[in-house]
Amino acid sequence: MKRSRWAALTSIAGMLVLLGSCGGQKAPAFPPTPTLTDLFPSNITAGSDGFVMFIRGTGFMSSSKGVSFAYWNGSPRSTTFDQVANQLVVQISASDVASANSVNVTVANPEPGGMSQSFRTFTIEPVHAGLTLTLPSALSPSSASAGGGDFTLTVNGTGFAQNDVVTWNGSPRPTTIAPMNTTVATAQIARADIATSGIASIAVSTPNQVLATPSTTFTITGPNNPSPSVSSLSPSSGTAGSPDLEVFVKGSGFVSTSVVEWKGFPRATAFISASQVVALIPTADLSLGGTADVTVTNPAPGGGTSSAATFTIN
Repeated sequence: MKRSRWAALTSIAGMLVLLGSCGGQKAPAFPPTPTLTDLFPSNITAGSDGFVMFIRGTGFMSSSKGVSFAYWNGSPRSTTFDQVANQLVVQISASDVASANSVNVTVANPEPGGMSQSFRTFTIEPVHAGLTLTLPSALSPSSASAGGGDFTLTVNGTGFAQNDVVTWNGSPRPTTIAPMNTTVATAQIARADIATSGIASIAVSTPNQVLATPSTTFTITGPNNPSPSVSSLSPSSGTAGSPDLEVFVKGSGFVSTSVVEWKGFPRATAFISASQVVALIPTADLSLGGTADVTVTNPAPGGGTSSAATFTIN
């Protein structure tokens, strides 16, 4: 009788310990579901050069658990998370804005966080007759060195009006257009605009920034890009028929404009650091068993393509 009572008490104590430990466990930390508040810029004129779009919102991520990718009408685009400004920096190509259209922009985190429940609309405005830039010599100068000082940018084109403004990445800059002069605009560009290497999108716009010329690219030059090197993939294999997969590419010499290539074809890439980028591999690439060469390419100046790492599809 004593032994049975002792066994029962021991069993009850064990259950209490188990319940207590279960109650103390934290729920798994799933990726957040991202939300979008606005896009900048939110419109551009058809026929513009490629440009950088900024997405503001909440729930964005860039860590060993995964990264946020922006989607342009459901198709992923290369993305970098600016943690200081809490915004996504998205690369949009010239082919994305070749013709007038409205585009839904969304953001996705790895499952189970998933796709954003909200979207924002980006508008590609039709070309306004007579309001153009004179290419290929629309800008003078057409480039500047990163870290340089303030300067005056001259923009050549047609159809300018006295109150039109020169825009730099969608933001107006102090602009002068002489009365009755429809071909030349000058804008004051601050040193903060060229603090780091990259590109800026330049256009001439009406004051309300709805009607504008197609944009053209101003280049901010910096040191030559390094030659990238790939050391490993994580994961390095997957199952045929899997859904879209984020593959972490580790190595060295990566830059914010690095692009991961799958069998020689570029894939949406997210920059984390000089030693890590993430590629979004669509399910179509994983439909059949086999292997795929994965490389990283850095653009000129400098740059180059790394040697390949192998991804296995079982």
